[in-house]
Amino acid sequence: MTEHPAADAKNWGGRLARNETLDLDEDQRAVAEQIRGRSVGWAERSGFAATDDQGGLLGPFNAFVLRPGQAQGFNQWVQHDQKHSSLPKAVREVVILTVGTAWDADYEIYAHVAVGRAVGLSDAAIDGVRSGSGEGLAGDERTAHRFTDQLVRAHRVDDETYAAAEQAFGRDGVLDMVHLIGMYLATSALLNAFEVPAP
Repeated sequence: MTEHPAADAKNWGGRLARNETLDLDEDQRAVAEQIRGRSVGWAERSGFAATDDQGGLLGPFNAFVLRPGQAQGFNQWVQHDQKHSSLPKAVREVVILTVGTAWDADYEIYAHVAVGRAVGLSDAAIDGVRSGSGEGLAGDERTAHRFTDQLVRAHRVDDETYAAAEQAFGRDGVLDMVHLIGMYLATSALLNAFEVPAP
């Protein structure tokens, strides 16, 4: 059972006003309903809270409501990736956690530790990603971690790491990995710019 933090325990919007306190326009209300209908359920099934105990949106979801056009485009990108990525679910979570850890994005780490566990990553593997050592990761997971960590921290991938990723995932898998990295770099930037806290 997912624990939901108390609505008044923290300023869950960070530097942004909570959308529940605002007079939303029609497009903003539509995005809020889409998030409540889709993302909140996925979060619950994955074991993390996307709402507080009164139903207020947490994490990046509050920000998505405030800019509905960008949110809809971003969410279409995410949904397409979730349905059509060639990467195994555990590898996807290694990539996401590697990005979140590099950016020290609290809510992203909080959420995707839970999702990682839900798709079968061990606590040792999660700890290996979070420490940057890669310990506890199996072959392809370790390859994805190394590729992602290099790209996010050094902004380049060396030839050896690129060749290992292409051998493990193929051309399409490497493309899928880079798109996934981009999605979660954007999410990390949103969370950190607005100081959005995690439960």
